[in-house]
Amino acid sequence: MADQSPDRLEPVRRLVAAAEDSPLRELVSATLSILQEDTKLVLDQTHIARDIAARTSSGDWFSNTELREIGADAEFFLRNYKQQREALKGLQAALGGDD
Repeated sequence: MADQSPDRLEPVRRLVAAAEDSPLRELVSATLSILQEDTKLVLDQTHIARDIAARTSSGDWFSNTELREIGADAEFFLRNYKQQREALKGLQAALGGDD
């Protein structure tokens, strides 16, 4: 079996288990929805990157329209995830964490 990485979701699992009151459970659920959507977007973009690599290695060409769409999507995701990362750093700092 391949190397097993640590369970990155362990803190989230513990948070879900510890969320006992309804308002906190709703907030945790909303956070999980954000993580699910972000994971879906990353997977979609990874599939696109894999397709680009496969097409390029086989000598396929991309039309200018395809390249513009790929570039625009990449710019959108870069901009949004950079903003999200900065906002998350602020939230982490508000919790007193250094991660």
